[in-house]
Amino acid sequence: MKEPTKGRYEVEIITCKKVSPSTFIIELSKPERFPAAMPGQFISIRVGGATSPLLRRPYSILDMTDDYITLLVKVVGRGSEALVSMKTGDPVDFIGPLGSTYFELDKGGDAVFVAGGTGLAPLVFAARRWSRERRAGEMALLYGTESGSEVLSDIFEDDFSQVYIATIDGSRGFEGDVVEMFEYLAERAVLPGGKLYSCGPSGMVEALVKSDIDSFNDHYTSLESVMACGVGACRGCVVPVTSPEGAKYKSVCGDGTVFRAEDIDWDNWRS
Repeated sequence: MKEPTKGRYEVEIITCKKVSPSTFIIELSKPERFPAAMPGQFISIRVGGATSPLLRRPYSILDMTDDYITLLVKVVGRGSEALVSMKTGDPVDFIGPLGSTYFELDKGGDAVFVAGGTGLAPLVFAARRWSRERRAGEMALLYGTESGSEVLSDIFEDDFSQVYIATIDGSRGFEGDVVEMFEYLAERAVLPGGKLYSCGPSGMVEALVKSDIDSFNDHYTSLESVMACGVGACRGCVVPVTSPEGAKYKSVCGDGTVFRAEDIDWDNWRS
């Protein structure tokens, strides 16, 4: 898969909308010559001054149109807090699109998406892009959060044929984690077949891989990891991947972010 040409851009904040107690949707103006980003790719944003925070922050692309690049941002530290505090018209410096692999779907194929937290972003991007291209068949979303207050599916439910919610505290939908719900639904044959796509905490994806469900053709995951450089140079986000030649270490940002989930050496990787 050929990586779209990346570049450095300065754009403006168009809107910043709070959609849960800790999560925001941010629209950025799209640069005129920005490449056609693919689901699973991301941009790396500089927030604040030159040294604080020191490192750029990576964010998966939630959607992209002719005019906007949309991000889903959860406030977890200084960088994300600074970003969601910006106002309409404020400048944003970013590099992108980054990542050399991405989600793909055979024309007319079915898809099941499993998301945890802000892992929702690349999966929504995939569903929207494939719908616009008239590429997808049935698409089901399984989405898990800690509680009902963090559920964002109301915003994206029209993008999928089926939507299922799991909350740890049982305040909405299935009581339990999203992998437990996945197993429950798969065992009852209510999900479409085709390919499985996931994005979320590494423990969630590992549990999907190690579940007893094997009714999907392939499972591809967009990995979440701490990324320093965003281009694979610093080797700070390497992941052990099996291959015919033996185990290899690949960078999540430069070689990914999308990998065949079964190829990850889960026993020897922690993001």
